[in-house]
Amino acid sequence: MWPHERSLVKDLKNQPFALIGVNTNGYPAEKLKAVMEQENLGWRSFVNVPGGKNAGRGRPISDHWNLAGTPTLYVLDHKGVIRYRWLGVPPANVIDEVLSRLIREAEQDKGASK
Repeated sequence: MWPHERSLVKDLKNQPFALIGVNTNGYPAEKLKAVMEQENLGWRSFVNVPGGKNAGRGRPISDHWNLAGTPTLYVLDHKGVIRYRWLGVPPANVIDEVLSRLIREAEQDKGASK
């Protein structure tokens, strides 16, 4: 998914959009950072470890989010509500359509609040 994720980050740079990763393959933080630099993954990514500073209450992020497997994709709207969840990789055009719709909603809400 990295090529598509890189294009999303680039194409949606000035939009109400953020991509966040959670590494569940057991890489220590140093290795994750090296992989991200090597693969040009310029978005924030967290290490999924028990007791880690990002885990909260001593549990891995995957436990908090009830991951059934990987990859799992969540799409949250601008209000922080989970609107979509996929186990596995949905087609790129489906992801793009969902993001376009939610970005339009965020921009409409922003315009309505002015």
